[in-house]
Order: sequence, then C-alpha cells, then structure tokens
Amino acid sequence: MNKYSSKAVKTAATVGMSLAMVLSAAAPVMADSSTAIKGGICDGLMDDKTADCGAQVYLEILSQLDGAKFSTVTLDNDMKALNKEGEKVNILEVIADYASELDAFAKSGVGYTEKANITTWTNVIKGIEAYAGEGSIKAKDVKDTSKLAKVMKNTNNETGKEHDWSVINDDNYLDAKAALKELKDFKADYGKYLGIDSDGEYSNDLAGAVQDTYVSLNNNINEHLGVTADKDLSFFVLAFDTILQNDLDGKTTDIQTEVEKGNKNSTIALILQGEKKEEVKTLDPAKIELNNKTQIKKRIDLIKNHSYYDRFKDEDSVIAILDAYQELLDNIGTNADVLKSDEYNAFIKTKVANVKADNKVTLKEFLKNIDEDKNLKTDKEKAEKLASLLNSEQWVILKDAKEEVMDSIYTMETRKVGNYYVNKSDYTTNSTSAQRSTFNNTFPGYLYALVDKEEGLFGYDLVEKQMNEVAEALEAVTTAIAKITPANIKATDKKTLEAAEDAIYELTKGGDYEDNLTKTEAKTVRAAETKIENLREAFDNLGTTAVAGWYDMGNGNWGYNNEDGTPAAYKWVASGSDWYMIKDGKMLRNTWLATDGGRWYYLDNAGKMVTNQSVDGCWINSYGVYMSPSYNG
Repeated sequence: MNKYSSKAVKTAATVGMSLAMVLSAAAPVMADSSTAIKGGICDGLMDDKTADCGAQVYLEILSQLDGAKFSTVTLDNDMKALNKEGEKVNILEVIADYASELDAFAKSGVGYTEKANITTWTNVIKGIEAYAGEGSIKAKDVKDTSKLAKVMKNTNNETGKEHDWSVINDDNYLDAKAALKELKDFKADYGKYLGIDSDGEYSNDLAGAVQDTYVSLNNNINEHLGVTADKDLSFFVLAFDTILQNDLDGKTTDIQTEVEKGNKNSTIALILQGEKKEEVKTLDPAKIELNNKTQIKKRIDLIKNHSYYDRFKDEDSVIAILDAYQELLDNIGTNADVLKSDEYNAFIKTKVANVKADNKVTLKEFLKNIDEDKNLKTDKEKAEKLASLLNSEQWVILKDAKEEVMDSIYTMETRKVGNYYVNKSDYTTNSTSAQRSTFNNTFPGYLYALVDKEEGLFGYDLVEKQMNEVAEALEAVTTAIAKITPANIKATDKKTLEAAEDAIYELTKGGDYEDNLTKTEAKTVRAAETKIENLREAFDNLGTTAVAGWYDMGNGNWGYNNEDGTPAAYKWVASGSDWYMIKDGKMLRNTWLATDGGRWYYLDNAGKMVTNQSVDGCWINSYGVYMSPSYNG
C-alpha cells in the first residue's frame, strides 16, 4: 500500500473508506505474459488489468480533489495528473483519457460511493462532448462538426447571411435566443469543469470558446433589443405583479395606473398592449375569484400571449408570477377532492379501539364524545383530554386528516399583540361554501380553537405535542436500546439508558402516556421494562477504561478505544503494514468478516487481516479479499 501517496490515503479516508477497501475490488494480479503499461498513472501495471488501472486513476483524482466534492470545485490548472502519454494535464482530461478504465473499476464490485463518483465524472465528460464534440476535452478545442461550433460560426458570421447572428433582427431573433439559452445552460452545467470561474475568466481554448461565444451572442441579442430592454422587463413585471397582488387581495386593477409615477407611457394599459396596435381598454376579468379555474387560466394566458413573453419568459420574476397563478389552480384541484380523499374517509369511517376501550369507534365519534362531555368546560380542557387518550393508530388518522383535509379548507394562524397571541384563522380563499359547512360538521371546534394565548397554541397543537412525546418515549425504550445488551453495555450508553428509564416511567402505570398506548405498544413496553432493569444492573457493575488506543484485555484479546477513551464502534485500524478490525471496542479474531460492499475478509488468531493464503479452502488475495474456492493464487 505504500506506493500510494499519503494524500491519496487521506482522501480515501475522507470519503469514508479504507485504502484496502477501495483497492480490494480490483482484479487479482496473476502471472501471465502481458506487457507492462508504460507512462501515465498506471505505469508498471499489466496492460490487461483495466480495473486495477481504474482503481489507481480513481485514487489519483480523489487526491487532487483533496476532500472537496467534484461538483463544487472549479477545475483549474493546479489540479493535474498524468495522462496515458505521461504528460501532466488537467484532471478533466485525465478522466476523459481513462474513462474506460474508470468504468471497468466501477463494474468490478466496488461500493456505492465509488460508483456514484465515477458516474458523476464520466457524465460530465459525456455532457461536455455532446455539445463541444467528441474528443474536444483532450484536444482542448471545439470540434468542427459540433453544436457549439455551429453557434460560434453563426455568431461570428462565418456561415453566410442566412445564419448570420452577428447582427440580430426580427427574423433570426428567436433562433439566436434559443441558441443562447442552450449555451447558457451548458455554461451553467459544465463551465466550472472547463475552468471558467465566476468572473468569466478561463485558462484554455475550449473554455474560451464557450465563454467568448456566450458573451458575443448575448451582446448581439441585447443590442437588437435596444437600450430599453431592462425598462421593458421592469414595466412588464411591475404590471403583471400589480395585477397578481390585486387578484390575491380580491381587488380590481385600475389599468390606467402608472407603474412608474409621472411616466404616462408606463400605464398598465399600455404595457398590456405591448407591440399590438389595438388599445387595451379593460382587464378581463376585472378581478378573479380564487376558486374559479377559468378566470385564473385567463390571467395565465394574458401573460403568455403577450408580445414580450418570448423575450422575458426565462426571467425568474416572470416565472414566479406564473407559478403563483399555477399554485392557485393546483389548490383548487386539491380542494375539489379532499372530501373524497382516503384521509377524510379514514377519519369518518375507520374504527379503532383505544387501549382501555371496550368497543371500536371512528375517530370522528371519538372526538365528538369528548366535545359533548359536560365535565369538560373549556376548549383547552377538551384538547388536553383528547391528548391524554389518543393512541398512535388514531393519531395517524387525525394527523393525515389535519394535513390533507383541514388545512385545505381552514388555515390556523395567529398574530402576536403585546405579550399575547390573537386568533387570525380563517377559511382558505379557494374553499367552497359546501366544503366549509362539511368542515364545521365534521371537525370539533376545540381542535382549531386558540386555547393558549400566551404560547399561541391551538387545540390540535396540544394533541400533536403529546403524541410526539409519546413517540419519542417509545423510541427510547425500543429502537434506541435495541442493540444494547447486559453483555455489551458500555460507559457511553449512559445517556441512552437514562433516557429509556425516564421514558418507561411515563409509559407505565401512573405516567403521563399510559393511556396513549395501543394494546400492542403496551405489551412492548412491559417487555422493555424488564430489559431496562437488567441493563441498569449491568451498567452499575460496569468497569470502564479511559485508555486511548490499544489495551490488553487478557487471553489474547485486545481492546481499542477512540482518543476520548470511548470504545471504537466499528472500524479498521492499521498497525504497521497490518490491518485489524475493531467491533464494539474489541479486536475480532478467528473469524470471517463481511463488509457492506459484499467483500469477505478473514482475521486470524492474532486479529490480523489475512493476505495471500488459503483459509477454509478459500483463497484470499493480496488485498485481503476472498476471491473464490477455485482460485489458487
């Protein structure tokens, strides 16, 4: 392993893998008559060891990235490695040069991270060469028959008047604009890999061709649109945003309003007219109903049919206005179905039993019974009663009904005034009269009443808080301690154990959450109570060590602690040229080990990872990886 740089080892560790694990997927080296590769990263390897070469290239690229994500860096000339000719070149060219070797390495059984990295790298190569031409990266220049070459020629008037974009006019504007968008998207997706920085600076001919062509074509188009281009866009956005805001507020828009005060040419009427000669006298409709699909679609059409729309349709501000109208349409579609949804039907039809109930009832009936309880005088008392009795099965139904049905028809909102909150709740603007009536008859008022003015909490909020606490308590006594046993409990498990003890108190008799459990959960809690008692006994008798690193446990066993003295959970540890596996603070011995990547290793009596020998009739290669029973080394 010492033939790889310490930088590469560091980088491999950064991405969460040992160097041995990265290399273990490469094909085993067998004696044959192949010739050795000369020059480049793979110098000295046999010429048919494609995956081995890919592994070396992979590590070299990682070392150049030095822990940074490929997608976040601008590749400059400081990131260099050897190509197949032995020349130091930009790592983008290295990836292009060794694409087949990297692909072979990715297919040789490596893990998800390695495959994902290689896929990302090679997809960048494919994307660049799909636009700039195959071989353009290695040639450091644009290929003559590529899409980019055609745009360059048109921009520089090298193809004759028919495709001359050096001067933009009404006839070629749309074609030039489409080409500019494609070039802009390409630059956004791949510019940093070519070495184009945020200031538009570049260091090679290929990057220069992209940047210079973009600047030239953009300037030509802007010259055609004239110096008023920015003002046209500003007026366009201001006019339609004014209409949108009035629509949302239920107001009529005065189309004689000037979006720039004192400028008679900036009225909404003139902006709506655009390049058309016919004067706009009215806005149809004058204002819209937010639950009327036809009227909302008319607003969208008004924008898209405008003569300036093609100029400005890619602008974020224009897209945002259209998105706002589209959201209104989507909400109407959602509301039309909420009272037929599975969530609504579950609330009114599904019968669920509480742990102390003798019969099953629907959640609608369950909530109604609490609402009609004469012993409960206030909405807060009713919400607290529901919170104390609701179980997890009922909570799932209520939570779904709240998010999918209630929120579509009614919005619970508050506003703070001084030290208290006031209720600002109301029906949603796109809900219908029939939906509002059904809402009132189905969901009891204490759910959406403001029951705590100091905290700004509704009745539903009190229920949600309690049920979240119940879920956390159940997790503390089940999932959180699932892998802890009296035999393996450690000093670092103290907080987990204490949390489980606190939770078991609340979940059992006399606790706040006893009545929130289903019968199945209650049975689970009883079993957890016994386990937690046993864990406490084992923990109190636990001896701990604060030694960092290796320490002798006796009988040939060794332990290994992290720098803070806590037992290492699961990790490879190198000692000299040998590798050892630590699990739960203890070195593994005399055992096979399967990793997440599907590779098998064997650890001998001394705990050392075995290499270059047969164990149980299974051959293990020089990287410590089991190959196959038939392979004899």
